[in-house]
Amino acid sequence: MKSVSIWGFLGTAALVLSMTGAVRAAPAGQQVNAAERVLGKWSSTERFENEPRISLSFHQTDRSIAGWAVLLGQHRKADDRATLGLSFTEATWNGQSLRFSTILPEDEGTIGWELRPTSPTTAVLAALTEDGQPIQGELKWDMTK
Repeated sequence: MKSVSIWGFLGTAALVLSMTGAVRAAPAGQQVNAAERVLGKWSSTERFENEPRISLSFHQTDRSIAGWAVLLGQHRKADDRATLGLSFTEATWNGQSLRFSTILPEDEGTIGWELRPTSPTTAVLAALTEDGQPIQGELKWDMTK
C-alpha cells in the first residue's frame, strides 16, 4: 500500500512539474514571436519629397536586435534638408515595444526611441529621450511595414 501512494505522489508531482514547465515555456516562446513582429523594414507614413521621412530596419543578431534608421529632411546646422543615417545594436523588447538608442553624428548626443506595434503591419515610433533626458513634447510617427 505504501508503494502505491509513493507512485501516486510521484505521478502527481510529475504532472504538476510538467504543467508548470509548459506555463513557463509558453510566455518565453510568445515573447520571441512577439519580438519577431518588429523585425524587418518600417517606413513612416509622413513623407518628405514623396519618400518616407523615417525608415527603420530591425534584424536579429546572435545576441540582440540591431538595425539602422534613415531620417530625411532633418535640420542640421544650416541645412533643413539633411539626411541622417544612424545605426544601433542591443535594442530591447519588453513584451510590448522595442526600445533602442542612436548616436547622433559628431558626438551631438543620443536619442532614445521606442517602436510600439499596433498591428502586424503598423506601429508608432516615438523619440523618448535626448542624452538620457525625457524629450519635452511629443515626437511620434505612424509607421507601416
